Amino acid sequence: MARHLITVGQENGCDHTTIGAALANARPGAVISVRPGSYRETLVVNNRVTIVAEGPRGSVEIAPDKGAAVTLAADAVMLTDLLLRGGEGELPVIDAVRGQVALDGCEVLGAGWTALLSRGSGSLAVRSCRITNPVGAGVVEAGTTGSVIADCLIENLGTSGVVISEQGRADVRNCRIRDARGNGVLANGQSRGVVEDCEITAVEKPGLALEGGTSLRVVRTTLRECSVGVHLASSARTELSHVQVYDSTSHGFVVAERSDPQLSYCETSRTRGSGLYVTGRSRGYFV
Repeated sequence: MARHLITVGQENGCDHTTIGAALANARPGAVISVRPGSYRETLVVNNRVTIVAEGPRGSVEIAPDKGAAVTLAADAVMLTDLLLRGGEGELPVIDAVRGQVALDGCEVLGAGWTALLSRGSGSLAVRSCRITNPVGAGVVEAGTTGSVIADCLIENLGTSGVVISEQGRADVRNCRIRDARGNGVLANGQSRGVVEDCEITAVEKPGLALEGGTSLRVVRTTLRECSVGVHLASSARTELSHVQVYDSTSHGFVVAERSDPQLSYCETSRTRGSGLYVTGRSRGYFV
C-alpha cells in the first residue's frame, strides 16, 4: 500500500498551505512534503508522520514567533532537511515528551535554555545535523528511553553542548562540539551512555564533566583548548579509554570527590597544569 503523501506550500496544486493543517489531516505513517519557504508555526505532532523538505537542505524553515517549533506527543516523527528555529521564550526548539523525534540533515537554531530536549518517555535520534544555541545548551537528555546523537556539529553555545541528566541515557558518536561557554559534555544524576569518537574544542568549562552518579563511558575522544580536559566527580565507576587532552588552560584530568574512575590509554599534551590531578578521597585505576 502506498504511503499517504500530503503536500504543503503556497503554490497551486498543494494540499495545504500550512504544516499544521497537513498534520490535522494526516493518517499514521503519512509523508508531509513541504515546499520551500518560511512557516511561522508551532507544531504539535500527535500522529506518526514524516515531515520532509521538498527543496534543498535548509530551504524549508519552521520558525514560530514564540515557543517550540515541534512538540512530539505521539510515537514517532521524522524530520528531514529542515531548518528549525526557536521562537521567543525559554522553550526548546524540539521537545520530545513522548515517542521518538528523528532528525536527519536538519539545522536547529536555539533561542532558549536548550535547543533539543528529551524528557519523560521521549527520545531523540539525531543524525548529520548542525545544532547551535548562543543562549543555552545544544541537547538536554533527561528521558528514560535513550537517545542517539551521531555525526553532528554542535557549536556556538551559551552553556553546554550536551547534557545527560537524571535517568537519561544517550549515545553520542562521531560528533564535533565546539565554542561552548559551559561544558562540552556534562553528565550527572544517574545517567549513562557513551561518548565515542568525538572531538570537543574551545569550551570555557571542563570539556567532559562526569558528576553525581553517572556511569557514562568515554571512548576515543579528543579534547582541545578546554579549561580542564576531563573532570571526574561521579560516585559510580566511569570508564575512559583512548581519551586525549591537548592545550588545556589547567589540568588534563581531574579526579575528585571520592570518584573511582578507570582510565586506560589516556594522554595529555601541552596542558598548563598537571596531566592528572587527584584530589580529596578519590581513587581510580589508571593504565
